[in-house]
Amino acid sequence: MVRGLTIVGVAVAIFIAGCFAENSWRLVRTSIPEMGRKEIEPTLGQGVLLGILGGLRTVIADGTWLRSYVAWEKRDRAACEGLMRTACALDPRARYFWENTGYVVGYDMAHWEIRRRGGYAKVSPEIQDDLFKSYARKGLAVFEDGSKHTGGNPGILISAGQMAEIKLKDNLLAASYYKRATESANVPWFAYFLCARSLWEGGQRKEAYAWYRNQWLEKLRGVGDSSPDDLEHLRYFEAELNLPVLQRIPRQTWEK
Repeated sequence: MVRGLTIVGVAVAIFIAGCFAENSWRLVRTSIPEMGRKEIEPTLGQGVLLGILGGLRTVIADGTWLRSYVAWEKRDRAACEGLMRTACALDPRARYFWENTGYVVGYDMAHWEIRRRGGYAKVSPEIQDDLFKSYARKGLAVFEDGSKHTGGNPGILISAGQMAEIKLKDNLLAASYYKRATESANVPWFAYFLCARSLWEGGQRKEAYAWYRNQWLEKLRGVGDSSPDDLEHLRYFEAELNLPVLQRIPRQTWEK
């Protein structure tokens, strides 16, 4: 009996949350063709909507996010982005929402736009490239917002670096994101290498080695299994720069 009442209670709660999400989206969608920062911040910045929803925010955010997948499947850019950004606004500390919104905007939507214009055969390579870069910059803007709301989450910053590297072909911009990630708490060890590699490939070879060397000496050489891998990368840099032996990191006792 108790179990049955619990199931009914959960079902009712989900139904109510779905109704809230549905009604909220209808109100927003009818008045705002395409929801973005400029449209949503004046309301949410005052905490009006968040205050009204109270403890239901995360539940409604989850429901809104699920609805965004329907729009994603339909390749409805305005609805998909609007719903995803609404979920981010409702639960701004959720890395998952920000990161995946950035991915969809930065990677997927350019393809949708190309298909809308007739497909890859009809859209020139130059216009395709412009679209990829344009949407990548929009994706980076999402990551920037996500970084601010999550306290500089390193995962979001690394995702931004990858997008700058892959879509914009801007190694130095990528390096700036990776470097910011290394300054965050709980940064994964490989972020240091990503930063150094991007600087290196961006033409700043001496700067890449100097920065990476300092990070290894100050932070990385005592960090478990990552230490040998990082030193191996540094040895490659030293060889490529043809550094004299005395200017290289002293040989470690555990090196082969």
